[in-house]
Amino acid sequence: MSASPPDLLPRVFLNHFYVVLDSHTYQAIEKDPFLRKQFAVNEKRTTTNAEMTYTGLYFYGINTYFEFFDVGNSPKDQAGDSAIAFGVDQSGAIKALHEKLGSSLEPSVKLVTRLHQGKQIPWFFMATSSSLPYESGLSCWVMEYHPEFLANWNPQAKGANRGITRKDILRRYSEVLTPMDEPYLEDVVGLTVAVDALAKDNLIDLCLQLGHHIQENQNEEVVALPGPDFDLHLIPASENIRGIRKIKMRMRNLPRHGKEFPLGQSVLKFAGSSAMWTFGG
Repeated sequence: MSASPPDLLPRVFLNHFYVVLDSHTYQAIEKDPFLRKQFAVNEKRTTTNAEMTYTGLYFYGINTYFEFFDVGNSPKDQAGDSAIAFGVDQSGAIKALHEKLGSSLEPSVKLVTRLHQGKQIPWFFMATSSSLPYESGLSCWVMEYHPEFLANWNPQAKGANRGITRKDILRRYSEVLTPMDEPYLEDVVGLTVAVDALAKDNLIDLCLQLGHHIQENQNEEVVALPGPDFDLHLIPASENIRGIRKIKMRMRNLPRHGKEFPLGQSVLKFAGSSAMWTFGG
């Protein structure tokens, strides 16, 4: 599998990801005071667009964020169902990607809207992987924020109501939530994903086209795919192990009280300027 020459493509980063959790783990995360009051700017949010309504927990960094869904109240069917949303910070980049990647993406770029004050407003453009569609247990897409989103969604009297970068949008998300002094989370820098053979091949092919490369690894069962701003590690899936299993994050500093936090069937561990969040079977 060969990648397109990276100098011919817009730079593609991580925008966000989500993973569906068992109810016990989801509730442990939802009720944990450290996560909700210190770890990162966060919210429990119900989102309504033109096609569906869904509720999840959201944790926001500077350029990246992530979502957790409770399998008992999720738009997807099973614990472990996951999605990786790649993102661009350059206007028109998604159109250029769509033209260059051809059949790797679904035929049309979709405009996703978001309900605000009784109206559906333009939110972002979405180009979905043709081999990893939304209906699959692991889905992937590339997204570019709409240039009018910030002007229409909670515009700020003293803020910039324009911009399409991931940082621009996450700054606005944070501005409308309860302020948090010096949250620990900076950004997501790595994901470990358990995949079957078909999803593995499809994800490798997509990532190579989006600017990742394959790194030699002594363990033949693990595929490392370093990218522009985050690394992917693919491991074999099993009956009870599937989807996103580990999240590596860059942190501003270490918590004062404790470096390890058990959260249902997951554990969040801090070490130096990083943290690893590992999910069990």
